[in-house]
Amino acid sequence: MAKEMTAVAGAEIKLALLKGPVGHKIELLEDLAPPDRKWQTYRRPCDVGHVHVALIVNDLEPLLQKIAASGWKAAGQPQTLKSGPNAGKRVVYVRDPDGTTIEFMQPPDRSA
Repeated sequence: MAKEMTAVAGAEIKLALLKGPVGHKIELLEDLAPPDRKWQTYRRPCDVGHVHVALIVNDLEPLLQKIAASGWKAAGQPQTLKSGPNAGKRVVYVRDPDGTTIEFMQPPDRSA
């Protein structure tokens, strides 16, 4: 079925589906075949074709420690946004071993 969906001869896909609250779902795909699939060179967040997903987390620090132990790398240092619709959130971009970028966003502590 992967070939029919992607129009790539010999395509083979591994899929994981994450289910969140209120019916939200995130589908993660890993292309396993064909063997001649191309590895793209490193893309910066500003480059055409670069994509990322942003996820809200409760606490960045333990998450960053856990992903570092798994071979992921932070692209920069966590920053607190000063303006805009996400002002007050701490954010960081990380890259998985394949170069995929995920942005983690920690909302400000409103209990203070």
